[in-house]
Amino acid sequence: MPVSPEAVERLMAPLLLVRPITSRKMFGGLGIYCDGVFFGVIDDDRLYFKFDAVNGPDYDAFDSPQWVIEGENASAMPYREVPASVHEDPDRLAEFIDAAVAVALRKKTKPKRPKSGE
Repeated sequence: MPVSPEAVERLMAPLLLVRPITSRKMFGGLGIYCDGVFFGVIDDDRLYFKFDAVNGPDYDAFDSPQWVIEGENASAMPYREVPASVHEDPDRLAEFIDAAVAVALRKKTKPKRPKSGE
């Protein structure tokens, strides 16, 4: 999950203009937060936001790739790359951020399954 300082600056600057964004280093990459809600990552100098069935079609329209953690046990993560045209448009970027935050909040409010034996 390497990330260059130049990419962090380039990818974070537009986010900071539209929402109160913070970040935290994680596993060589960067976790992105809005009002304390984890909604995105920067990995391999690319920006990804959370997605689900609700906002997935927005990414489908751009054929945005899904984030895949490479390695022996490679796995697709529930994040899609933010299209360059969205990243460059403050209004659209704000919409995509809000939608990704909403995904994170929906995931947090899902009821937990009872442990076996309960």
